Amino acid sequence: TEEQKKVESILSDGLAELYTELPENRREEFKQKGEEAASQIVILMQSAKVKVGKVVDLIKGWLSMIPGVNKFFLEQESKIKADRLLEYKKDQEEQL
Repeated sequence: TEEQKKVESILSDGLAELYTELPENRREEFKQKGEEAASQIVILMQSAKVKVGKVVDLIKGWLSMIPGVNKFFLEQESKIKADRLLEYKKDQEEQL
């Protein structure tokens, strides 16, 4: 769906370099896990009250697949992406 694509776009933003550095066998797995996280986030965002903690956990779980990623990056990037997703949801609601 359009919403799924937008969520995937927000999640993958800024990760192109990290993605290309992944070993070949991990790229497909990383991509799949990202798509799964995106579809779960879309479902969470459709509810009236979004559980931000769950969104952050999904993003963190996905990003933790990157080998050697530090905890600070994981926390920061997860929160930034969650904030952008909430902004997107707010924009969508305002358009209705």
